Amino acid sequence: MIAVILSGGSGSRLWPISRASYPKQFCEFFDQSFLRTTVERLRPFGAPIVVTLESMGALTNSALTGMGLVQENIFLEPIPKNTAAAIALVAQILQHKNLANEVMGVFPADHLIVNVELFRKAATFAEELAQDNHVVTMGITPRYAATGYGYMKVNPTQFSKSQKSLQAYQVEQFIEKPTAEKAEEYTQSKQHYWNAGIFFFKVSRIIELFKTHMPEFWKKIATIKPDLSNLKYVYANLASQSIDYGIMEKLPGQIICVPGDFGWSDVGSWDELARLQEESLKIYSSANVFAINSTENFVYSNHPKVVALGGVEQLIIVDTPDALLVTKRGESQNVRKLVEMMSEARLPQVAEHNFEVRPWGRFEVLADRSDHKVKRLVVDPRCQLSYQVHSKRDEHWTFISGDGEVVLDDKTLSLRQGEQLFIPRESKHRLRNIGPRPLVVIEVQTGEYFGEDDIKRFEDDFNRT
Repeated sequence: MIAVILSGGSGSRLWPISRASYPKQFCEFFDQSFLRTTVERLRPFGAPIVVTLESMGALTNSALTGMGLVQENIFLEPIPKNTAAAIALVAQILQHKNLANEVMGVFPADHLIVNVELFRKAATFAEELAQDNHVVTMGITPRYAATGYGYMKVNPTQFSKSQKSLQAYQVEQFIEKPTAEKAEEYTQSKQHYWNAGIFFFKVSRIIELFKTHMPEFWKKIATIKPDLSNLKYVYANLASQSIDYGIMEKLPGQIICVPGDFGWSDVGSWDELARLQEESLKIYSSANVFAINSTENFVYSNHPKVVALGGVEQLIIVDTPDALLVTKRGESQNVRKLVEMMSEARLPQVAEHNFEVRPWGRFEVLADRSDHKVKRLVVDPRCQLSYQVHSKRDEHWTFISGDGEVVLDDKTLSLRQGEQLFIPRESKHRLRNIGPRPLVVIEVQTGEYFGEDDIKRFEDDFNRT
């Protein structure tokens, strides 16, 4: 099986930790990011393919550092076009590589699975069914009456197959997010399962389905060249469509469901994270919480923060350096609406954190004022920034740790801990880490404009313009 991990999405439901520039799959609520955990989970099936956006390339490489995933297995979409495009792109590339008879397993990058062994057994069973040209999905046994998930109804009398403790049934119907009353009914029915968005099919089979149900869409995908040289042009002309709406919901009675109960969650809200914590899952928060007469509260922070609670209950409190969320438990579905309101107000905190991951490392904004900006730069070992110039700001660098080398116009300088350097505007410069450990530099910018677009690159290891 060729495992395909879909790593797109904006993750607005978990704002302010998850944002457009740093979506959920990269967040480390548990011991590591969702994306890294998903790659580890699928490792026994071979090296997976990760489909993500060009804008998330640096984040993806950083999240997967040390996992041995080759760059050829990371497919970069120019712009987001939903799951149908991502799956079709992979199918077209695999067809170019004469792999049309292989089974593709499609998995979201940002889900939680507790019982990995049981999940792998179910995935292996689903792969075997897909080898017989079936379209297969995984259904999750409902643990409670969830109104935030889609459901599927199975018909065991039309198709039934078993393998040890695993079963497979025909999917009779896909159901959108139900009312609370309906969700309770589905939980009791024994014929309804949560839709996890996990699919298995042969590459040739999904191409057939694209040709049948999304013919105009596939005609465009089919023009993608093996070297992907026309990918941006093709994507610019594609409709944005999910695989569920585009194909799966048009296949009544033709999809097989393998139900499973392996501790799955899409971790799609702060209420869900609070529930998981109550189930004794360790959630990594930097908040140091003190409470008096306060119960059933969930507090999360991505940076060290003392939080004192007095006489409050059933609150969700999420803190970051530049934004704070406070909501009642049971009301976190309103986070998406709040994000929409803040987007209309054009607040940068909606999409951006005070830090950014770059191909060479990362930076954190420590202060941002009208007359100055302060950053903490961390350059990975043996990496360097582009050879660049700024026209509207001067930069003052203080070297905190590591071994740095700077090219400043026509001079090359070595700098160490405690040393400083002034870089006037219009001076060509480049920062390089020549040592085996991270290079940390405090950068103070002065001038009249501090936007990231005040840059002209002359040389760049990462082909940025």
